[in-house]
Amino acid sequence: MAEESMTSTTAQTDSDLEVPLGEVPPFRIAMNPILLKSVRSGDKRILDELLRPRDFSSGASVGEIAITVRKDAPTQEDTRCLLGVTLEGNTALHIVASRGHFEIAKEICRREISLLAAPNTRLDTPLHCAARAGYDEIVSLIIQSAREGEIEERRVLRARNRDEANALHEAAKYNHASVAKVLMDADARLPPMPNDDRLASMLNDDGMSPLYLAIATGSLDVAKALLRSSSWDWENSSLESYAGPNKKTALHVAVLLSREITQVLLDRKPMLAKGVDSSGGIPLHYAALDGHHDTVKLLLKRDPSTAYQPDANGSFPIHMAARRGNVRILNQILEQCPDTDELLDKEGKNFLHVAFKRGNLDAVKKIISKRPDLRKLLNDQDNEGNTPLHTAVKNSDKASVHFLLRDKTVCVNVINHDGFTPLDLAYGMLDEGQLQFWTNSKFCIASCLALTKALPSPRELHDLESGKLSSDETKEKLSGDDKFKKKSSNVEGNAIGRRIEFAKNIGIVMVLIATVTFAAAFTVPGGYIQDDHAGRGTAVLAKEYAFNVFLVSDAAAMVSSMLATVWLIHSGIWTLDSRHRLEVLGAALVCLWVAFAGMSTAFAMGIYVVLPLNHNGIGVLLCVFAGVVPIHGCLVPNYSFYTFLKTVIIRQGYRKCIWPTTHLHDKKHFDPYWLTCAHLISFLVMAFGPNALFFLLAAAL
Repeated sequence: MAEESMTSTTAQTDSDLEVPLGEVPPFRIAMNPILLKSVRSGDKRILDELLRPRDFSSGASVGEIAITVRKDAPTQEDTRCLLGVTLEGNTALHIVASRGHFEIAKEICRREISLLAAPNTRLDTPLHCAARAGYDEIVSLIIQSAREGEIEERRVLRARNRDEANALHEAAKYNHASVAKVLMDADARLPPMPNDDRLASMLNDDGMSPLYLAIATGSLDVAKALLRSSSWDWENSSLESYAGPNKKTALHVAVLLSREITQVLLDRKPMLAKGVDSSGGIPLHYAALDGHHDTVKLLLKRDPSTAYQPDANGSFPIHMAARRGNVRILNQILEQCPDTDELLDKEGKNFLHVAFKRGNLDAVKKIISKRPDLRKLLNDQDNEGNTPLHTAVKNSDKASVHFLLRDKTVCVNVINHDGFTPLDLAYGMLDEGQLQFWTNSKFCIASCLALTKALPSPRELHDLESGKLSSDETKEKLSGDDKFKKKSSNVEGNAIGRRIEFAKNIGIVMVLIATVTFAAAFTVPGGYIQDDHAGRGTAVLAKEYAFNVFLVSDAAAMVSSMLATVWLIHSGIWTLDSRHRLEVLGAALVCLWVAFAGMSTAFAMGIYVVLPLNHNGIGVLLCVFAGVVPIHGCLVPNYSFYTFLKTVIIRQGYRKCIWPTTHLHDKKHFDPYWLTCAHLISFLVMAFGPNALFFLLAAAL
């Protein structure tokens, strides 16, 4: 009776230690530090020691009866410590699943099956942890243990974490193809139930299916494993299996990453090629925009009609390719669908309009050189009546304007719906309060249009006597736009900042030139006559012509640098208006140029004068270098002027370029003919004038 009583008492005590299967106690206990060390290190011996069965033998004190339980009697293992958790709610099974300790995981699953579905604070189950870490053996172990135990396998397999992601999402995110295969096979073995989503069709809180997530994160091995899996009928599956955020499908991202996956998706679900996202874009839009010509070719081959499908903005795939300047894709689309050159977006723009708007001139050149018939599009007008030339002028795209004007098929006098020709727009964009230089794109464009016989709108000719031009109206119209006002204020602020920076740079250069030339004046080449000779203290080479050139050029550089410094100080006066400040900076720039030419000439002459007579070749070379430097300095900043002349000559011919017919409206803002002549004269003076002046003065002295 005593033995039975003890056994009964023992059983009752042990039953109190049991935890209902399938759930973790609501009040969790902290994990035993020894257990934590065991599961982290993978030392199974420590775990076995902690989980060793109890010894229910009882020693008897004096006067008491000793009772011993048989060795073969049932014993209760102490698994209470397995219910402990870390600060983030991770159980021992979470930890070993994350670290890949298979033997310990196997022991824990055998001893405490309730941990299979236990979530941590992020609602991750051990299956999530194993899938995230890529341990397919532990994933299989957890699924098998749930199948054999009292935990529902479906519940373990399809558990979601805080991000609404299942274990397959985790495997897809971290590119664990073997884990994905195990999960798909296990999911396929479950019998179907009403309103039961399969793993492949479950979406996380971002609206991503596992397949979409795998492709979007670059886990292409997982994507291939999923698509090749025989456990899922991709052909007949719902679109949720391919779904992504903003109504995108897996094909929208596949076209950007892999042609192989794109082809498999098209084989599995051809209708994905016409799937639109929230912005109306189809996969071909994405491929054309991103420049994947192989994928574009594949999509067009499967379904050419997609080239005629617009997005929400009315843009077709050919517009997307033009936006990025993808020439190969433009050629592919035009080869497969020749009439796509006639497609217009919501603004009435063809693909060449879009290319010019985005500044993709190189793409336009290449596509037109290969397909000359597309030149007809260069005169097409959009919904506002603007041609590509209007667009280029509005964007101050000097290179595009030159390209269009050199094509004699381009009409330069098209009037848009606001009544403006390209010349009206060019005049309207000029800032009359600033000095105009050829480096200024707006000035160069206006001059180029004027000298190529571009005309103002008819009402401008009518309003000449009243003194009001449509260019003035253009400015008034633009100035009434709030966006233009904001942009103008920003541009004005940036211009002031650029002038200040320009003045600082000139000032630094002036100080350097003044320092060098001042020192050179007292360290003359050849040295000075000694005290014991006649004319002591004077320069040894004072009678040499080259020495005189050295002195003149050095003095000119010194004086010019000082003058430039004075001009720069004057430009800092806060009462100066914008135009006067620009004029002062221009004068400082001229002085800088003279100082630069004088310094280079002084250097060359200083070496030349001390060379022996048998080194004439080196002396000539030095003189050439001294002359080339200022000439080259004039050529580089005037490149815009040369392209301007080339455009005018191509458009008008040499004779009309030399003897142009000046229009009345040209003199409203400037006379481009006389400005061109003045620029040529100034170029010759700046390139050759300083050096010529130095040599003439030296000869006269």
